[in-house]
Amino acid sequence: MKTSIRAVAMLAATLTPAMPFDPISHANAAETVRIIHGNPIMINAVFELYVPLAMGWWKDDGYDVQVVFSQGSSAAVQSMIGGSGDIGMMNTTPWLAADAKGLTDIRMVATMRNTSWRILTMTDKSITKAEDLKGKTVGLAVAGSGGAMYLNSLLSSHKLDPQRDVRQAVIGLGAQSYEALKSGTVDASLTFMSEIANFKALGNNASYFYDDKWLEFPDYGLVATADALKDKPKLVEALAGGIAKAQVFAQANPECVAKIYRKRYGAGRTTTIAQDTEIQLSNVDEAEIAFQKAGGDLRAKVSTHGLDMLQSFLLENKLIPQKIDTARLVPGDTAFFQRINDFDHEAIVAQAMACTGY
Repeated sequence: MKTSIRAVAMLAATLTPAMPFDPISHANAAETVRIIHGNPIMINAVFELYVPLAMGWWKDDGYDVQVVFSQGSSAAVQSMIGGSGDIGMMNTTPWLAADAKGLTDIRMVATMRNTSWRILTMTDKSITKAEDLKGKTVGLAVAGSGGAMYLNSLLSSHKLDPQRDVRQAVIGLGAQSYEALKSGTVDASLTFMSEIANFKALGNNASYFYDDKWLEFPDYGLVATADALKDKPKLVEALAGGIAKAQVFAQANPECVAKIYRKRYGAGRTTTIAQDTEIQLSNVDEAEIAFQKAGGDLRAKVSTHGLDMLQSFLLENKLIPQKIDTARLVPGDTAFFQRINDFDHEAIVAQAMACTGY
């Protein structure tokens, strides 16, 4: 439809010189929107951000989305509190903590992943459960990692003292952490599924385990302030709808998602397209967990039950001072998630299969 309008306008310009077509004004028709992103770069795990950008869905809805990168989700929340933007994409814990302290009023408007922390080990270590970690060394990405509470909670629930029974060492992420695990510097590492998928795609014989309750926690997604939901409902719905579309797209053709990332953000990658597709399959599987835990009927839907469980977990680990009503953590309109799924799913699947331009 937009191509047709542009063609008609250009034809009119040639026939009516007194009313020329102004391409600059037309291009500026889109409303500029900033998404405060809780990562310093575009990572391949967050396909719900770069697929809508690549496919132009948000542009088609009338929004020119600009991504503002941050040094982590805590920094992204601080940016929102400071007024840098009222839409964000980040981990849940930092904004939940800010809400619980009365510092802001942020709502989760689309779930992308439930908790993705896992305990990764080499298969030949024969470490398959928490009890097997006694006397072992577990690697962490950074000192004071927020994920440490997941590890410590898992150990405590299996009657292990996190400080005395298990040694914790900082090993970083990526190649550095992989080498620490392969060389035996650590016996296991606490890491994300996206890192595990990359590690296994590189041919490493590894396994992982986790606490089942982690899978219930909505832990990464799109958030908006209550004011944004009230003042710009169509904008918030359009952005959340792009996430729902991306999940349908990725499930239909994860290889296309891998191609999009490689072309737009993957300069210098040493992995093959087959390896990157395998990594994207893992990302799709993680998105599917969140989808099923939220009822399995609406893409990107936020599970209030899951948020309530996460609040209990955070309260137990002294990350929040109190629990708040979960109804205040999601859009107040109960039809919100139906609306963001009101698109032609078959058309999105066809677009994914065609993978035009990639």
